[in-house]
Amino acid sequence: MTPEQKVQFETQGFLHIRGALESNLLSRLKTAFDTAAEKHGVANKLADIPRILDQDDVFVDIVDTPPVFSVLLDILGGDIQLLQTQARVFPPGKTFTAPWHSDLELVNGIDMTHSTNFMVKVHYYPEDLTPEQGCLAFIPGSHRYPAGMPRPDISPDLQHPTVVKVVPKAGDIVIFNVHLLHMALDNSSDRIRKSLIYAFSHFWVKNYPSAVPRDLERLATTPERRQLFGIPVSTVEGSYFEQTLNRRKTRINELMTDGRKLLSTAKRAYLAT
Repeated sequence: MTPEQKVQFETQGFLHIRGALESNLLSRLKTAFDTAAEKHGVANKLADIPRILDQDDVFVDIVDTPPVFSVLLDILGGDIQLLQTQARVFPPGKTFTAPWHSDLELVNGIDMTHSTNFMVKVHYYPEDLTPEQGCLAFIPGSHRYPAGMPRPDISPDLQHPTVVKVVPKAGDIVIFNVHLLHMALDNSSDRIRKSLIYAFSHFWVKNYPSAVPRDLERLATTPERRQLFGIPVSTVEGSYFEQTLNRRKTRINELMTDGRKLLSTAKRAYLAT
């Protein structure tokens, strides 16, 4: 992240990154989304396409696409894991979300006001949205509200100085701390809103079946993907708290250094005999 993005995420709780998906990936995503929605009969109704990671490889490819993944690593750290996926079809109509809610407000054991790097969601957009098309809206900084503070009584139908509505273009992404007060606004347009919603957290958080593709052997081809899909490293490398990409690479380097030292020692011993 840039310094400006870091400050925005910490203080406001969200980032709108424009043009995050390159053109070929975006084209594949548009086609695959529509194909999967038609296949499962949800192209024109409020629903989620089931098991989206199994519908087309492009839904796996966006998980670690560099412009997005690098930002996620900066926020969550090296023990990042994909937690849940949704592919949502939102036709014209009233919103499907509760007004100004936190996804984690009832979770015990974590001080959410000081845990901006606990869990984030990424919304990927295959098509442009208009301002009336069920856009995401946030109350910036509300992830820092003290515990027990009631939800603000702000009508989503009114203009309000504390509310930010994000109107994305095709290929944009929106990343936000899930404790930030947010909602999807009514879709008062005549067009369907299409979005992919991927949640990311840490390796030690239990993931959902929707976060693991069935064809792991073919798709989990890198250390990053294996970790994202919840595959643990060898137990010789430690506990699940040590499931980090950086630590794993460091451990490999340490093993290689130890191996070279042993080889050098053995060579000297051989030459001395």
